[in-house]
Amino acid sequence: MKSINNHIYWTAAGSTSGPERIAKWAAILSHVRDVHTHEDPLYPKCEHAIRKTTDKSKWLEAGSPVFYKLEKEMTNKRTLKDVAKLSPHHQTSSLEAFHAAILRFAPKNVVFPFIGMLCRLYLAAMHYNENANRPQPQTAEGVPLFKISFPKSRKGECRVKPQKTQPTFGYVTVLMDLIFEEVLVNPTPYTDALLAIHVPEDLSAQFEKPDFVSRFTRGAV
Repeated sequence: MKSINNHIYWTAAGSTSGPERIAKWAAILSHVRDVHTHEDPLYPKCEHAIRKTTDKSKWLEAGSPVFYKLEKEMTNKRTLKDVAKLSPHHQTSSLEAFHAAILRFAPKNVVFPFIGMLCRLYLAAMHYNENANRPQPQTAEGVPLFKISFPKSRKGECRVKPQKTQPTFGYVTVLMDLIFEEVLVNPTPYTDALLAIHVPEDLSAQFEKPDFVSRFTRGAV
């Protein structure tokens, strides 16, 4: 499963068209049988070095139940349709990183008023925009640095990730200068802009609260 997941990313990153993605995706059915040449001219052979193996148990056999199930899952119409649309450019990692930044400024276990939440979202966006494209540090010899992480979702399996330089907080200096040099000098325009923001009513206000009498309420005896 891990190799197939890696093959999905490799197929998306190394292809320029839908048919080429399908050809590379289907090539894994030959690869798992220790066959590294393919009939599709868009991907005639594997790009890796061919290694001779004496242990045949490492490979699947054509016609076996296991290979039949794998082939059925990988070549059904729905899967091939999705593979043809894989994008090498648009990934969700940056969006997930932005959501993580939001949780640092606005934790889910804390209730904020609308304006407070809006301000925290603005701060999260400024922090993310300033630090999203931090460079990867290098050693004195020019070798890029990496780090090992242990995500909870991997259940103890480690991953190697590029190390990033320390985050910066230049936006804080800009905000402080704005507050002391403009807002405190003439707060009226900023106060008017704040009051002009439409604050929606609470979600609970959209529903009628039922009238009820507690069964534990008793009259005087």
